[in-house]
Amino acid sequence: MVNGFSPITLKLIDQGGVMLSISLFSFIACGGSEKDSGSEVIDTSTEVVEDTAEEVVGNAQVRVVHLSPDAPGVDVFVNGSEAGISDLVFTSTTGFVDLPPGDYSFAVAPTGAGFDSAVPVTLDVSLVDGDVYTAIAHGYLDTSVESNAFAITPFATDISDVSADMFRVQVVHAAAASAYATVDVWNITDADNPQALIPAFDYGASVTTELPTGIAFVLGLDVDADAIPDAVFNLPDSLTGVVGLYAVNDADGTPSLIAHFEDGTSAQLNAQ
Repeated sequence: MVNGFSPITLKLIDQGGVMLSISLFSFIACGGSEKDSGSEVIDTSTEVVEDTAEEVVGNAQVRVVHLSPDAPGVDVFVNGSEAGISDLVFTSTTGFVDLPPGDYSFAVAPTGAGFDSAVPVTLDVSLVDGDVYTAIAHGYLDTSVESNAFAITPFATDISDVSADMFRVQVVHAAAASAYATVDVWNITDADNPQALIPAFDYGASVTTELPTGIAFVLGLDVDADAIPDAVFNLPDSLTGVVGLYAVNDADGTPSLIAHFEDGTSAQLNAQ
């Protein structure tokens, strides 16, 4: 009994299982003096255990695109083991693969050759919950070609909900020939009112934007900064959701666009 309060102890168990004691006091009004009421003291001690359910760990997502014009079909390896992606040929795309958070090394080897024959260029990344990447193999294996060398580059990809009546397009410049080092991308859907969509678009860069659905956009690539497109591409009016649009050139230097859809499939758009 302390100053008219009798102690009652509430026992709690924290997340680490450590017992904590918190002294509570009940006031007894006895006409200004302490008095034994003769009442039975009831232990109101309560044990509260916090929910220690195991936290659910999410995954990262990665998909792969083969845009190296002189590379053969390849198998993909993750941390030295087969990734289940085999014989991926030039302009091929995949859907997203879920990977738990951690450190990863992505490598490619000619189809059927095994990891020991992997190209000595890898993509090494640390993935955390919620990461979404498109890993693109691009550039030339042949170092004697006057162009950009082979690389595997991760491009962060936004797959969140798209605004109503819009589609999201991620444009990646992966045309490795030196002639395409920097291009201007024009929107020439309205031929009488051309608009510079992505000026001074450098090789290896990525731009993401949203555009209205239901419009057959016409894009022009200008390689010599004279405001006159050197290659023109017609996009279908059926594009919805999230679309990857990759500028690439083949072994002969001919440019094209690869449209990469959410389900992992793709379509090649040739210049008109």
